[in-house]
Amino acid sequence: MAREDTSVSYVVQRGKDSSIFGYKEISEELHLLVFSLNVQADSSTNAMKRSKLFIVEPIQDLLRYTNDFEFPSHTASEASLTLAQDWITRCLRQHVKCNVSEQQPERYYPTRLLEILLHGQDTNLRLCLTREEVPAGPYMTLSHRWGAASFLKLTNSNLQSLVNGFSIADLPQTFQDAIVVARRMSCKYLWIDSLCIIQNSKEDWLHEAGLMGEVYANSYCNIAATWNSSSDDGLFRNRIASEVEGIFVHPKWAGLKSATFRVIEVGLWESLITSAGLNKRAWVVQERLLAPRVLHFGCTQLAWECYEVEACETYPLSLPVAQQTTQTMYKGLDPDTDGRTLQSMGDSQSAPNLHTCHVWNKIVAGYTAGELTVASDKFIALSSLAKKMQVLLQDKYLAGLWKRTLASDLLWRVNGGKQANGLPATRAAHYRAPTWSWAALDGHIIPGRPNIDRILISIEGAATDPKVSGNPFGQLKFGWIRLRGVLLTGTVKVQASSAGRPDKFNVCFSAEKNTTDHWIFPDTHDEDFEQAVFCLIVSTKNLYSGTLVQGLALTCTNTVEATYRRVGLFEGFQSSSEDFPIQYSRSARRVELSKDAEMRTIILV
Repeated sequence: MAREDTSVSYVVQRGKDSSIFGYKEISEELHLLVFSLNVQADSSTNAMKRSKLFIVEPIQDLLRYTNDFEFPSHTASEASLTLAQDWITRCLRQHVKCNVSEQQPERYYPTRLLEILLHGQDTNLRLCLTREEVPAGPYMTLSHRWGAASFLKLTNSNLQSLVNGFSIADLPQTFQDAIVVARRMSCKYLWIDSLCIIQNSKEDWLHEAGLMGEVYANSYCNIAATWNSSSDDGLFRNRIASEVEGIFVHPKWAGLKSATFRVIEVGLWESLITSAGLNKRAWVVQERLLAPRVLHFGCTQLAWECYEVEACETYPLSLPVAQQTTQTMYKGLDPDTDGRTLQSMGDSQSAPNLHTCHVWNKIVAGYTAGELTVASDKFIALSSLAKKMQVLLQDKYLAGLWKRTLASDLLWRVNGGKQANGLPATRAAHYRAPTWSWAALDGHIIPGRPNIDRILISIEGAATDPKVSGNPFGQLKFGWIRLRGVLLTGTVKVQASSAGRPDKFNVCFSAEKNTTDHWIFPDTHDEDFEQAVFCLIVSTKNLYSGTLVQGLALTCTNTVEATYRRVGLFEGFQSSSEDFPIQYSRSARRVELSKDAEMRTIILV
């Protein structure tokens, strides 16, 4: 344990001296001391102070997470690329979860691949049509951000010329660097979306987008241009070695033997990987999850992800426990690896596997936190993961939700009423999904928790009409749910505010009574609450002092056909003494309706 007189005089923060003038010990785990340090950029009393967390690691403990790796000043160094090769080799030899595709009798190949041709010191490329010629050996893939720059793309008009061959010099820097990495990993084939999918053919794009999951799942390794913002940025970076290696200090603690410690900032993976620009793209969610191995080229160092290990140049063997957070072990969300074992925890024939559904919900939350350049890609960019989940659940896919958990799946909400970029959530300008699906919105979604108890509605039917016949995972033309449940008529008073519309509105069900315990969380700030609002009660949950009631806020679109559209989430707290249209009896485990409550059959669209 650290003592009160512990003092660390200096650390180097991004190559500059930064004074440490205070600390507070937070925890001690596996001999790793976590300190909160007030970092001051210089000795001036007016300098801005920042509180940062650091791990102070005893040198002897580093042997579990590091080796004798060198820290060169560039990520294209031989030492860095040798480490990348070691990660791949170790994964291929030791990791069962990561080598499922390697055990298949026939190797899968995408429709087209770039073949790397070496002529002395020159590197040329050609587009390989795998249906006409079978490649020899594995292929790698590239995840990247296109950016605004113009660069060479595959089109109907230049397809034959690319088959005949072209120069690496014709490509943007990120592509050139990816070819260097593929060559260094002894891989002669590379898949890049813009050069392997015909960009001016909608038919080809839709066909290849449907195969995207297989493309990444069967790759040798996915090269991730994690730090860059455009195809011109490249993969490699100059760096200050101390930012990667850490700072070594020799504190003197009264009564303890002097020792050497390494100081590393907490949240290394968050800043290096999770917050990087590439991982803010929605498309990258399935690319990152489905590829068996991901080699990240970050802003300061290389990093590694597979189904069994996460590592980086600072921790080349594996991340220590003290650096692991909810943002790490991301690939554990893959439904085909994590979900397969989770499914065995329950009887999937009689009830949905709630743990596996939870995996899907985390995927949806992460996916909707990303950005889509083309709004109509909402379903397509998640389709490969949805297909894998359907195999595990043996369930019907309904516009991003699942049939057996449909009632509770309906209880999604928009996180803070905003998109991941901080802008207000919006509905798609053109039809994309029924209003009961989270995919109808551009917003960061908190999915409904899968639950098979205390559901108060009965689903009588549900279906979607896909644009491509037989493909429920792609774009949709229409979708509906027919259900029976308690529908309450409420009134909402919208008050003008200089700060804009609030994130929730109070709703009342009685003209005589006013309550502050029932709320509507609107799906977007543009929802119209001037007309009557109907609250469909979906579920209840017992709390210590009452019952939490959850449902959907709806508006009627056709009174004759009893069709409704979703405008928000309803949530209320029902005390035992409250005069509420429904009462849940804990002892009898049933819902009792008052004369004001009515069971109705309606259609959600």
